[in-house]
Order: sequence, then structure tokens, then C-alpha cells
Amino acid sequence: MLSFFDYRSPYRTQNFMEMNLFEKFIPFVVVFLGIYFIYKYRHQLRENIALDKWIRIVTGVVLILLYSSHYLLRINLYGIKDPIVLPFQLCSISMFLAIILLFTKNKTIFAFTFFAGILGAFVSYLTPIHGYTSAYYRYYQFYIAHGILILTPIYYLLVHQFYPSFKDTIHAFLILQSLAIFMGVYNYFYGTDFMFIFVDPAKIDKFPLIAKFGGIPYYIIWMEIVGFSAFLLLYILVYIATKRYK
Repeated sequence: MLSFFDYRSPYRTQNFMEMNLFEKFIPFVVVFLGIYFIYKYRHQLRENIALDKWIRIVTGVVLILLYSSHYLLRINLYGIKDPIVLPFQLCSISMFLAIILLFTKNKTIFAFTFFAGILGAFVSYLTPIHGYTSAYYRYYQFYIAHGILILTPIYYLLVHQFYPSFKDTIHAFLILQSLAIFMGVYNYFYGTDFMFIFVDPAKIDKFPLIAKFGGIPYYIIWMEIVGFSAFLLLYILVYIATKRYK
């Protein structure tokens, strides 16, 4: 039973377990079903204040438990002083904001969570690096937490009609830039790789895919271009969709 909660970093153990096709596919199905049901019942949820509040509170509590368990298990393994226990990844930051959003309905928080949260979590779904199969808690923690991160801003978009403006899009991207600069400096001095922002050529051994994007540090330019394009594309899609399907 204890092995179910094995939470060692696969980068440190070099033990990346290979998921089967079902384990990779089912999280996408669950998320897309979640989006479908939110869209289908958006009017009922909007009108039923009690149900809306109940859904937000329960989802918020679940995300808190998933979020806190991740760091508690890592602290138990590596101690409080190890950088691995710091919540400095983009999805970790977005999840923290999503928790606040679920309890407060803060429109300012929504914009950043919408863009950074959805895009960051979706990329994590496409390129999972948690290193575990469905025989372990980490698998469920990863996919459920990231799934909630995708569904939370979509819920606010469809149910509460929080529509990000072009100005919100630019502000969210600028906030992301500020975080990236901070993490780049932090990673440089402490040898970490939060948000995958680093200039140490040795990191190429840990993330060989970066070589396909010009290597270190030139891959950062591609990250900027792709990131801004993704923010802009998501804004355009939402703008077009909300004009037709409010």
C-alpha cells in the first residue's frame, strides 16, 4: 500500500514508468467531457446560485487537497530546504490562483489563470513528465489537478461569462514574462529549472527535446514566440465563440 504513494522524482531516480495508451488517453476524455457538460448546462448553473457555489467550493477543496498533498509528500521525502518542494512551476502558480478564483470569483485572477492555466495544463497533458502509471497516486494527482486547472477558467468563462479582453490577454502575457524573468534569475543562481527557463548548457541532458528548438539559450526565443501566439490564438477563439454561443 505504501508503494502507491511513492513520490520520488523520476529525474532523480531515473525511473520513468511508461504509461499505456489508455492511461494517456482517458484524462483527455474526462476533460473534454467536463467541458461538454459545463457548456451544455451553463444556463442552469448560472441560474442556480446554490448549485454553482457548491460546485466551486467542492472543486476548490479537492484542488487544495491535491495541491497540498503534492508538496507534503515531497517535503516528507526531500525536506523543507530542497528546491524541489518550491511551488515555482507555471502550473503550480496557476493552480494556487485557481484555488483563489474558485472561492472568490476574482476577475483579475481569472485572466491569468485562463491563459497560463489552460495552456500550461494542456501542454502538461500532452507531454507528461510525472513518471508514474495509474498504479500510483502521483498519476491521479497529476491528471486530476491539471484537469481542474483547465476546467476552472472554462467554467468561469461559460457559466459566469468572464470574457477576457485583448487588454487582459496582454496583461496576462506580461505577468508571465515577469515570472519568467524572476525564475530565469533564480534558476541561474540555484541551478534549478523552474518553468523550464535556464541558460546552463548542461540542462540539455535533462531536457534533450530543447535541442530541436535551437538549444540553450536560443530555445527561449521560440518559447516566447509560441507562448505569445498561443495566448493570442486562445483570445481570438474565445472572442469568436462568445459572439456566437453566449
